[in-house]
Amino acid sequence: MAKKKKAKETTDAGALGRLSKAGEDALTRLVEELGKNERVTDAVGRAMAAKDKLDDGARRAVGGVGLAAAEELKDLRKHIERLEKRLAKLESASKPPPKPRATKPRAATAATRKPAAPKAPPKPADEPPATS
Repeated sequence: MAKKKKAKETTDAGALGRLSKAGEDALTRLVEELGKNERVTDAVGRAMAAKDKLDDGARRAVGGVGLAAAEELKDLRKHIERLEKRLAKLESASKPPPKPRATKPRAATAATRKPAAPKAPPKPADEPPATS
């Protein structure tokens, strides 16, 4: 059973290869014939010229609005990536090694604090204010 399946796959692959080759040959002959036809070559030339004009007009319109073209964006992204890598190198090279932290004196607790100075006694409310 396995031999029959393998033989069928080989036959299918051979048939597919032959069909593929025949299709490539037919397409090549068609392109050659069209290339010999002056009308076709003129039409293709005009279409390419029109496409170039359209591309130029679109580029000018996009530039006039203030938008960047796709090629410019791609160049800018590459430039940003290079700058980011360069910045990362500079930052890593300029970082000093971490210093050991000095411990700060801790705030005094209630048990170790000095008692506050006594407050002056309040003035009695019945005495008139002193006049000079």
